[in-house]
Amino acid sequence: MQTLKRKAFLSNVIIVAVTLFLIIPPVITLVNSLFKDVTTLMPSAFTLSFYTDLFTRGNAIGPAIIRTLIVAFVPTVLMMLLMLVTQFVIRVYFPKVDKYVDILSKIPYGIQRVILAVSILSLYGGSDSFLSNRIFLVICAYGIVILPYMYQGIKNALNTIDVVPILESAAILGANKFYTYFRIIVPSVKKGLLATLLLAVGILFGDFVLINILAGSYFPTLGVYLNEIRAVSGHSASAVSVLMFAVMLLLSYGVTRLNRKA
Repeated sequence: MQTLKRKAFLSNVIIVAVTLFLIIPPVITLVNSLFKDVTTLMPSAFTLSFYTDLFTRGNAIGPAIIRTLIVAFVPTVLMMLLMLVTQFVIRVYFPKVDKYVDILSKIPYGIQRVILAVSILSLYGGSDSFLSNRIFLVICAYGIVILPYMYQGIKNALNTIDVVPILESAAILGANKFYTYFRIIVPSVKKGLLATLLLAVGILFGDFVLINILAGSYFPTLGVYLNEIRAVSGHSASAVSVLMFAVMLLLSYGVTRLNRKA
């Protein structure tokens, strides 16, 4: 009994320590964005001016948020569709190549974003075709970055159900395999797909390195905006960080609501 109490106490201590470790940084950032003077133990001079200035003065943050959402969602949705089709082809026609594709999909883990951005610019930056379009390059680069997460997430979601038997049963009843896959199987794993989508969007949402090198001046997102405003005001930079956190929190809440309805 005594041993169980000790284990329970240690577990609670670890949980509290981890919780504080995760909560303290965003709380301090929030405090820094709401008070002008944070040099003392108790912050003073409460104000919302750091937030209002972001939306009213000069280079407003609104367009940066929209751009960030565009470059986070577009490559994520495109990669999800591509990976769903890839999984369909592998499971139905080439099941033996799955282990090789799985290995290939993990290669982007070892590619540094700076190296990826410089390599893409070296290859396509001087092209006269649509390949030199900076937004197109960003979307393609983001697709490479999230490839391991998308492939593994979709694969794990599909592993929760018996895909091949369902396709075979539907084929016996006269249903097309492709139709069965996208109208029966994919909706059945919607929760896993939404979780994968949120993970990929979260990875891209706060990116600075790729977007700054490939299209910083053409398409400034929240990461670029945060870097620029950090040199002007630490309080305003904290306000931007809080807004980024709030947007991701809203996206997470939306995905959770969709999962509950599924």
